[in-house]
Amino acid sequence: MGQTKKAKITFTCSHELREELESIASLEDRTLSNLVERLVTRAVQIYKPQDQKAS
Repeated sequence: MGQTKKAKITFTCSHELREELESIASLEDRTLSNLVERLVTRAVQIYKPQDQKAS
């Protein structure tokens, strides 16, 4: 397997949340890691103040 240039982050969550995320990932034909990355990316965009979003 090739090396990735992406940073690795580990976090803990409940077993129930993991099961829900795995179910969503499966429905979208994604890996759990890819789904979490997309969700976090969206959350960061929502969290940013409006003036930073335009940059």
